[in-house]
Amino acid sequence: MKTLSKGILAKPLFAVSLAACSPAMAIDINDSSQIHGFVNQAFLYSPDNPYAGTDSKNGSVKFRELGVNGFTELTPEFRLAGQVLSRQQDEADDGDVRIDFLLADYLVFSDQNISFGIRAGRVKNNIGFYNAIRDIPSARPGYNVPDSIYFDAFRDTLLSIDGVNLYGSVLFSENLITWEVSGGQRNINLDDFEEFAFGQRVSMGKSDDIPLWLLNLNLVPAFDRDLRLGLSLVDLTIDLDETQSVAEAQEALMSAPPGDITANPLSYVTDGKFEGLLAIVSAQYSYQDWIMTAEYLNLETDFHAEIIGQPSSDSVTTEGYYLQLEWLATARTSWFTRYEELYLDKNDRSGEITARPNNRYRGFGKGWTLGGQWRFATDWSVMGQASFNEGTAWLPNYNGREDEDLDKYWNYYVLSLNYQF
Repeated sequence: MKTLSKGILAKPLFAVSLAACSPAMAIDINDSSQIHGFVNQAFLYSPDNPYAGTDSKNGSVKFRELGVNGFTELTPEFRLAGQVLSRQQDEADDGDVRIDFLLADYLVFSDQNISFGIRAGRVKNNIGFYNAIRDIPSARPGYNVPDSIYFDAFRDTLLSIDGVNLYGSVLFSENLITWEVSGGQRNINLDDFEEFAFGQRVSMGKSDDIPLWLLNLNLVPAFDRDLRLGLSLVDLTIDLDETQSVAEAQEALMSAPPGDITANPLSYVTDGKFEGLLAIVSAQYSYQDWIMTAEYLNLETDFHAEIIGQPSSDSVTTEGYYLQLEWLATARTSWFTRYEELYLDKNDRSGEITARPNNRYRGFGKGWTLGGQWRFATDWSVMGQASFNEGTAWLPNYNGREDEDLDKYWNYYVLSLNYQF
């Protein structure tokens, strides 16, 4: 264990993530620098509900990912790394090129039992088992990561932060603990957040970069090295800016139908603030050719607002989980199945309170996913996936979805081709 742990203790996480691309075919700039990349093109068919856009109801190829990443090791302790990414998801993501992460990593200390380092810049966030690698197609168990835990509405916000990350590892009595503490800020797509949280937009509300604080712990116990346990905590605050004035809200109310403020109070918000604490508990066990993974999410959200100048507050607990089984059938083929559930308000599991006129089932999601992958060449793989869902809690948001009449039961099917180097 000590021989194995020494390599783990000394190797920064981003190097492990980059290696998930294809180290054998990486472009070597020199002895200490490499470039990796990937292209993923998918065909997605969602006949019941529009998945990220209406084109998917008839089948769409507007689903692709392109990424280039690399690192250079200036000294054995100091490295630079980064990735640029383009992601198109029909109407939900337009494919603009973005800086996924760009950081400097300094390994301050490392020996047989302890390591400690610091990263600064745009740093990837380790939240649960899949957040930090969710943008690398070959590292995902299927076409997408579990929707019940890794919300697409917060993808870019939680993927990385602009700030500082402290990380380390400790080996004691043959137990290996890895930890990370991060602090910084990141922008948020407030429209997507409000659509996810409320099923509608908060009138005229905007938000600048929001502060995030994160803690991630992982344990590989001495009694079973095939077991991995994890805990992730994320604290965030969203202050609404540029909301309407009290006078503007009063004027809007006077021209609205009678009783509208009761039926639709968010249209009259004159100030607002969200405070959230996200917790994810994770467990993974490997046995021969099988990998069993389970994660549980609890999100406590407090909303403090002024409705036409009058204070109002509300608290909601969001709850989700999934169970996943992977079978590494051969060196080139793998299969998986996953069951998951998500409740935007755990006290409203039927979704009656959170229902919207066009989307009565937005408050919950339940689903089975089946899929497989075939790596038919060193750099190429093809993946197929079928998902069978009840409720629309994780149906991707896009401008115009609010005009669609959504079904309770909906399926989607994906076939994707991936190239990596």
